[in-house]
Amino acid sequence: MKNKKIIIGILLSISIICFPLLSISKNNTSYPLNDEEYKISMDDFSKICLTPGENETMLNFCWYDTNPDGNSQIKIWEKYGDIMFYKGLKNELKDGFVSNKVTVKNLKENTTYYYSYSNDGIWTKPVKFKTKSFKDFNFAFMGDPQIGASSKKMNSHKDGIEKDSFNWNKVIKKSLENNDDISFLVCGGDETNTIEEKNNIEKAKISNIEYAGFLNPNYLRFIPVANTIGNHDKDNENFCNHFNMPNTSHLGETKAGGDYYFTYSNTLFLFLNTNNLNINEHKEFIENAMKKNTYMKWKIAVFHHDIYGGGIHNNDKDVKELRHKLPYILEKNNIDLVLCGHDHIYSRTYPLKNNKKNSKGIVYITGSSSTGSKFYKHIDKTKNYIKSKYDKEEPTYTIIKVSENNIIITTNKVNDDKSIDNKIIIEK
Repeated sequence: MKNKKIIIGILLSISIICFPLLSISKNNTSYPLNDEEYKISMDDFSKICLTPGENETMLNFCWYDTNPDGNSQIKIWEKYGDIMFYKGLKNELKDGFVSNKVTVKNLKENTTYYYSYSNDGIWTKPVKFKTKSFKDFNFAFMGDPQIGASSKKMNSHKDGIEKDSFNWNKVIKKSLENNDDISFLVCGGDETNTIEEKNNIEKAKISNIEYAGFLNPNYLRFIPVANTIGNHDKDNENFCNHFNMPNTSHLGETKAGGDYYFTYSNTLFLFLNTNNLNINEHKEFIENAMKKNTYMKWKIAVFHHDIYGGGIHNNDKDVKELRHKLPYILEKNNIDLVLCGHDHIYSRTYPLKNNKKNSKGIVYITGSSSTGSKFYKHIDKTKNYIKSKYDKEEPTYTIIKVSENNIIITTNKVNDDKSIDNKIIIEK
């Protein structure tokens, strides 16, 4: 039984010479110099998105174009290495776009690469990125960006999307500036606000623009992001068309996709689509993933609905059903940490087992809004399973450092970087 406790090719090629790279400044990582340089391009649906691959040596890519013919292609190379070509799959969509998905393999740690992708038959300008350590690693966790939710308070959908996209860029920028060795981002769901409806042209158009806003930050050209399916995403095919998730499953499936997992170093990440309330499907998915990855020391589950949160969703029917059935499965499979969204209020539980405080239990963390696009009012009475809560209307982000012997968690406000909770250390 685990003993766990909480202690509060060749010379780049002609194309590199001809095309400028994204600017690189601090420690080989690209950063806009300041927020004023952030350019909003809501009409560009072709921006590529990186996602963690099946393991740390792999990387998934996804992008839109309008060419249904030929192959989806990525070329990738080291500065003085040979160019490697990877082909993937095209999926022709009903709105005239084509979703391209490619997986790159055999990456090395702490190595600088360049990649280019075929966009409507033309190779894009090369982008530079650097892999991080394949042993000890860090990742950033952000709660609901919900791009477009600010539109209700603005003059138009466009104004709201631009505001939220700007703030989405800001939180990524802040997390990378203060933690330049981040391997990837994890997003707690509700990436966008509007559900695409088959026969509603206006909603479909707005949903596309919201995804353009989510994908607009240049950081997403070189930092992978692992997204969770939220309640605003569950019925939207844009989710599975824009993101190339690894090890996808039909278990836990809605229109946006099902459960999926990946490994990184000594850690298994399990992403559950908790919009699907079939607990037996999630149980089967978790057990299958565990059987294939018995050597993983740490297990982190990520899903949208915060079953032990501190906000207004606490008594929702779906949340209560998940809270009644899901923890037993997580505990039986020795999950160490759970990351959620949904309530737009940060909270952290005591270690919980059998719905009670237990030093050998699971810590549940709910992320607040990472963009400030939407906040809920807090509930007056804090639940007895919550150890820490922050309900101010200020965007936050969480940095999680994983090593052989511990997981260290810190959560800060975006605007001034001040901590909102004690440093949390999970040891095993």
